[in-house]
Amino acid sequence: MKKQYSLLIIDDEPGIIDAYGRYFKKRGFRVDNAQDGQSGLNKLLDGEYDVALVDLRMPELDGIKVIQQAVEADVSASLVILTGHGEKQDAVDAVNYGADAWFDKGSEDMKPIFDKVKALAEGMPLDDISKALANLSDEA
Repeated sequence: MKKQYSLLIIDDEPGIIDAYGRYFKKRGFRVDNAQDGQSGLNKLLDGEYDVALVDLRMPELDGIKVIQQAVEADVSASLVILTGHGEKQDAVDAVNYGADAWFDKGSEDMKPIFDKVKALAEGMPLDDISKALANLSDEA
């Protein structure tokens, strides 16, 4: 049986949560959501998620602060920023703080986001882990 990956969507726009939630559920993900940064951060700290999609601009606790605090708390989830309104530099800053990727949430094509989220959820393939371990053994 295939593992069902878990996704947390943190966004203050219900339409985004709904659209991304439906898209990922149809593709086998277990999806949870939070409509603000603080509740999203709380869920990240308390829950077991493979990946979190985090909106960059939210009232009170924005996406960059969510990323910073999640990284400081050493959460196990991979963190992906969703940005709109041309906030590319902020998204790059979020990656520098520890986000694994960023995407423009205005795009109609969600496949690139899905592909990245799935790859992050799956982690490093076993073949790559074996090769890395073999290289370490060779160097020792």
